[in-house]
This record gives sequence, C-alpha cells and structure tokens, in this order.
Amino acid sequence: MFGEILKPVAVQCVVCRTWIAMRLDEEDLACHRAGVLVQVAFTDQAGVPYLNAGERELFISGVCNECWPLLCPASQLEYD
Repeated sequence: MFGEILKPVAVQCVVCRTWIAMRLDEEDLACHRAGVLVQVAFTDQAGVPYLNAGERELFISGVCNECWPLLCPASQLEYD
C-alpha cells in the first residue's frame, strides 16, 4: 500500500492495442479496482501520486499517452 512494493504490471491501450508496462503496488491496484479514484489509489504516504499523468489516464480511460493527443487535440481549431 502507498506505493511501497512496486511490481511490474502491463495495461493495454484500447486505441492502439499497445501494452504499456509500469510498476505499481498491487494493493493500490486492488483499491482502485474496488472503486477508489486513480488520483487517490496510486499515491505514496505523503499523498503524492507515484504514477505520471499518462499512466493514470491509462487507468481512467484506457487510452495511452501516445493516443491521447489524437483523440483530444490541444488546439480548438482541430475540433472544427
């Protein structure tokens, strides 16, 4: 718990089907699967997230950091 025992885990992107490997605490993963928000589940004892924003998004939406800009462009002009 709290990112103390990090083990390798792979999560697949729903867009490009690439497997993304990361290290996380299995107890934190179990908490997230039980309904705890990603922003809360994957934090250390000080409350600081130990997964980067791209890794957290992979758990939230299933989309990897490479595919995210394709689905949600930063420029408003690209939406028109």
